Amino acid sequence: MRLIVVGPEAGGVHATIPEFKPVSRATAFARLLAQTPLHVLAATLRHARGPASFLRRLREVLGETSRAPYQPPEGYERWIRLFDRWTSEDFDPRTPRASLCYIVFAGNAGSAALEATLASLNAQMQPPPRLVVGADTSGDALATWLAAQELDYVGLLQAGEILPTHAGLLAGEQLLALGRPEIAVADEDELTDEGIRHGPRFKPLPGHVSMLSGLPAQGLWLVARGTLEQYLPASTARAEAFRLDLWLRRYRASSIGFSARIPFILSHRRPDAGNAPAEMLAAIVSEHLEQCGSALCCAPADPLLFSLRKDAPQVHVTILIPSTLRQAHSAACISAVLKGTDYAAMDVRVVVMQPRPLDEAQQAAANRISADPRVTVTWLEAPTFNFSTANNHVAQGAQGEYILLLNDDVSPIKRDWLRWMSAFMADPQVGMVGARLLYPDDRVQHAGVIMGLAGLCDHAHRFLPRTEPGYMSQAIVSHELSVVTGACMLVRRAVFERIGGLDESYPSAFNDVDLALRVGETGHSVVYVAQAELYHHELQTYGDHYAGERQASKEMEVARMRQRWAAVIEADPFYNPNLSLAPLTEGQLAFPPRLALHGNENDLKPGNCSGYSERLPAGPSPLVM
Repeated sequence: MRLIVVGPEAGGVHATIPEFKPVSRATAFARLLAQTPLHVLAATLRHARGPASFLRRLREVLGETSRAPYQPPEGYERWIRLFDRWTSEDFDPRTPRASLCYIVFAGNAGSAALEATLASLNAQMQPPPRLVVGADTSGDALATWLAAQELDYVGLLQAGEILPTHAGLLAGEQLLALGRPEIAVADEDELTDEGIRHGPRFKPLPGHVSMLSGLPAQGLWLVARGTLEQYLPASTARAEAFRLDLWLRRYRASSIGFSARIPFILSHRRPDAGNAPAEMLAAIVSEHLEQCGSALCCAPADPLLFSLRKDAPQVHVTILIPSTLRQAHSAACISAVLKGTDYAAMDVRVVVMQPRPLDEAQQAAANRISADPRVTVTWLEAPTFNFSTANNHVAQGAQGEYILLLNDDVSPIKRDWLRWMSAFMADPQVGMVGARLLYPDDRVQHAGVIMGLAGLCDHAHRFLPRTEPGYMSQAIVSHELSVVTGACMLVRRAVFERIGGLDESYPSAFNDVDLALRVGETGHSVVYVAQAELYHHELQTYGDHYAGERQASKEMEVARMRQRWAAVIEADPFYNPNLSLAPLTEGQLAFPPRLALHGNENDLKPGNCSGYSERLPAGPSPLVM
């Protein structure tokens, strides 16, 4: 084990050495037991299969409880001092860089916001060419200026967005390190009236669905000059609207391989920068959705709001529900899905996987739900339950163009949940969507999955109150992710069949994670749909994934996941490397960021992050969409 002290005091005589004091096993047990929620202990007891099973599971639960909540060393000011201080000495003049010029959007030619932005451009370590445009600047004038520039990229700034002195040099390096993407979006933060930095926005990889919200359209964007000339928006009223329109125009031409993110703070937003009117952004998105033939309609808000087109066609969905049909909630949840869903084009296939035919109680439950003509109940003979095999079996010959994997402990909150999921699947680029799942007490159970969180993967925003937006509103805004949960997962059947369905060597856990990542490998996107809300009565059917006889396979399956998906576990493109991966800390600052030095990766200079670039896994970069 290595103990690394990060900060200015690390090499000095005043470094503090932690003191470790052992306690007795009984004392530790009592302390951990007191910290463990009663409902967790009750679930542990309910799913135990004898004293030995209970004690083993209790040790695991207490081990999880013993992980003290992550507490960052200090706040954003401390983070800046440690990881965001730059000087000219941090940049080697021999390092290749993309060349830059800038367009600054200004409604008022004499504003303090514009003066501050221009002053920041003049203060760059290599001052760049720039053009100031207003709402009345013609597209021809802008095109003429662009044609005269013999530079690689154009930075897009709103008056009031100012650059740190190192922004141009660092951006130029990063654009080459990222393989010259057509559009790159950089991280940003805000300034108070007194000039104090706050509110960092560490962004995920840009995606089509996340872009529809309008949220990624602030901060410095770097656009390849040829791309800007080809997809030049007509309006120059606001930088946010210009950026959003440009990205969506480029997406309509070809949806893959043009967008990246730069994981560094390259702009600071003053209070007088202002925001583009929501009506302006909504008009751009509405026009885009109409051109795409989308089932969504857009309305002004911050972030933008969406509704469902009433005349949108319904693609047939086959719902797959593995179940024991033993628990009282199983038939009740399945009935709730049938009664609480306003989607007409669906059929439901329930599969019971066990060694013997259905007993009397199971058959009675099967009879109740199969009274609905949309429902078919199948018994699959097998010595043990395998979630992957059960789903693959009933997926064969499915009628639906889409397949929905659904747990039997999930029930709808809103009747339109499946229409929302299907609406996002209407984009042929999307291969899979997942729903927003809540615990019965209205806290978030699932708002997507973050790879690397809690050491391997975990649900985003778990336990967040239903009305809270989460970091950068990601709990309430639909957006792309690497993974969504199989408890309610809609997947394009053609893609499901092409990749061979679920991996049956994952009988209980990780099969949904593996499936989502393989869907992503096909070039399709995976989307979390925040508007589709259901309750998830988690673990009521089978309990812990590794209870009883499944315990022996835990280490092997975890090891397989780590080996097969090491790159995305190390660097999930939809989670910024400046954010923490400690359990239940998504959205908090990482100390230090997960960024590698160009040279020795262990050579972390206290108070500096010179030469950092985002670590790229082997093979095609996941940072380019």
